[in-house]
Amino acid sequence: MKTIWRVSSYLFKYKRLFYLTIFLATCMTLLSIFVPQVIRHVIDSLVGEGVSSASVKLDLNSLGLGMLAIALAYLLREVFNGLRIRVNNTVEQKVLLDLRRDLHAKLLDLPVSFYDRRKSGDVASRVIEDVASVERAILDGTEQGTVSLLTILGISVVMFTQEPLLGAVVFLPLPILFFLGRRYFKARQKNWRAVRDATGLLNSHLVEDIQGNRLIHAFALREREKQRFHDKSENLRQKTLRAMFQWSLYSPTTNFVTNLGNVGVVGLGAYMLATGKPGFTLGEFFAFLFYASMFYEPVRQLNNLNNMLSEGKASGDRVFEILDHPLTIENVPDAVKFPEGNIHVELRDVSFQYPERAPVVENLNLNMPPGTVTALVGHTGAGKSTLANLILRFYDVGSGAVCLNGTDVRQIKLQELRSNIGSVPQEPFLFDATIAENLRFGKQDASDDQLRDALEFARAWEFVDRLPEGIDTLIGERGIRLSMGEKQRLTIARVFLRNPPVLILDEATSSVDSITERKIQAALEELFRNRTTLVIAHRLSTVRQADNIVVLDKGCILEQGTHQELLKNNGPYAELCRHQLDMIPNGQA
Repeated sequence: MKTIWRVSSYLFKYKRLFYLTIFLATCMTLLSIFVPQVIRHVIDSLVGEGVSSASVKLDLNSLGLGMLAIALAYLLREVFNGLRIRVNNTVEQKVLLDLRRDLHAKLLDLPVSFYDRRKSGDVASRVIEDVASVERAILDGTEQGTVSLLTILGISVVMFTQEPLLGAVVFLPLPILFFLGRRYFKARQKNWRAVRDATGLLNSHLVEDIQGNRLIHAFALREREKQRFHDKSENLRQKTLRAMFQWSLYSPTTNFVTNLGNVGVVGLGAYMLATGKPGFTLGEFFAFLFYASMFYEPVRQLNNLNNMLSEGKASGDRVFEILDHPLTIENVPDAVKFPEGNIHVELRDVSFQYPERAPVVENLNLNMPPGTVTALVGHTGAGKSTLANLILRFYDVGSGAVCLNGTDVRQIKLQELRSNIGSVPQEPFLFDATIAENLRFGKQDASDDQLRDALEFARAWEFVDRLPEGIDTLIGERGIRLSMGEKQRLTIARVFLRNPPVLILDEATSSVDSITERKIQAALEELFRNRTTLVIAHRLSTVRQADNIVVLDKGCILEQGTHQELLKNNGPYAELCRHQLDMIPNGQA
């Protein structure tokens, strides 16, 4: 019930529209109850009179008026129904928009660690499919439930007013229906959660295959991926069938029970007519048959709502798992602005570990004075990228502190922190937009001339200028129409536009050829001026000119110094250099 009430809060943001929907539905209900009364009157007027020519004429007039009244009632009912559908759809889309907007906003606020343990396809299915399922269950369920209750109440009043005994017969199946509904709801809830989870897994696999399409072709993995997709599809099919199996038992059973109520009305009503019960007419009998059918229909709808609510509850739990996920990385109440002037970066006794893994960094101290270039080198898994992530506050330290001009990064407003740190990641990311739009993420008001300057700086203008539409060329999802080296250069141009006081480059030239690397390196040396820079590199040729080279291993500093100092020490750095012989000038090996 908690999930249902939480979703209902979105619905009641639009009280007027929702109440209008209920009003229109109530009008439809009243008109539906009105029709059997007209039928009763018409039948009694025909049967209750004689068969003379005069009475026949009068009966035909009554019949015509009755038919006209019924037609008008049905017409008005459908007019109200059309208005109800329109208002209902308006509320529906507003609620969907609000839910998806809040969910998307939360996803943007969640830390990087949230995505480390989740598949993108599963997250996407929660935003698109689960939100729609929740909305259907709550909005449609509330409306249908209200209309059904109003119909049951209205018909009950009419039946017990006219003939209490027949009304009691109609009510006899209700305890059985209530019992079946409760049993079914409990079982369905668990099964529908399994269906939603299986749907998320299938979506994740589909997204993965789309993103890895080139790899699948390159390694001839088509048959393997077909089988994996089949297995996940089969898993979803089995979960869905299991959920629907219960429905295949529940629905016919409830229909049979309600039909027994109709049988009871026919039997008792026919007996009352045959025995000549005073005041009980043929018209009233027919009206009761209509009311019995109308009564059981909303009862069945209420029971069917169990199915909708079970699915909605399962989807709602998945949606609120995200909305309720704690923001481990967020602004503190008294967060301060980004420090002014040249930035001094310090890591003080920093320790960090990822969940369910051994510590990546332990008691590490690192000093990066303003305007200097610090290079991190070491084997894969040494903790280099982790340190960059801690400075950007993608993760928070386990202990110790990362400080900028003496201020803990946890005390700085997140927006300002990340706006003032330029990052070139190892795997560049570009949006499905034009080159110009991707570059302007670095500076929204950049002119075309500034974009060209940035591209020339990053040695990217030469290939951009050759594109059919230049900077206005669409580059596809994740920049799929560009090579890795081209994407990397665009990322560097984007950082150049931002012009941040702190710069982090994680293997910024790893995907370019040696000639382009030298060109970019010359440009980067210009970019390094008057800003504090952290460079992560496997190619040691890119860090020779760094002010301080730090050799990491298992999260600990083995040694640090300039290129020449470390070569002279003949330690781990010199060993790394011997694997890249071009790094050591003749006579220094």
